[in-house]
Amino acid sequence: MSKKLFLLCPLIHGEVYLRNRFGNESFFMTALGSVFDFHNKAYADSLIHLLLQEDITEIFHVHDINSPLLRSIVNEEVTYNSISHQFLSELYKENYCDIIQEPNKVASLALIHMKHQVNLFLRHPRLSAIIIENKISIQGLLSQIDKRKSIQFDIQMDFQQL
Repeated sequence: MSKKLFLLCPLIHGEVYLRNRFGNESFFMTALGSVFDFHNKAYADSLIHLLLQEDITEIFHVHDINSPLLRSIVNEEVTYNSISHQFLSELYKENYCDIIQEPNKVASLALIHMKHQVNLFLRHPRLSAIIIENKISIQGLLSQIDKRKSIQFDIQMDFQQL
């Protein structure tokens, strides 16, 4: 059975749903807004240790379309005063013209952020080496936890074409 690591925001309360959907071989790392700072050596080392120690085969970057943090950004509310909120707000502003064209702006912001996060994985010298050597796949998961729905996709494919 494959072991999965889910990277998600604690505000979406998704652990129970994800464990029920994907099984007990599920591990979780949380960060506000699913914004993970792999430039922080201690944080990257912890992730690397988990990937190797638990023999993780799949990483899922999870966002929920009902995330209160993402909704506050799209609705231009300053509800959360955090580095994560500031980062996602900047990402929203940088991609505003594309996001406003989409019917679900929260989902659009979430997808843009997932691609950004995977880009950080693949540019990190140690993380990318471990992901490649251990053939760890990187998946995106756009969910609606309260309705017990989610869409899984291979987010890594976008970068294999570069």
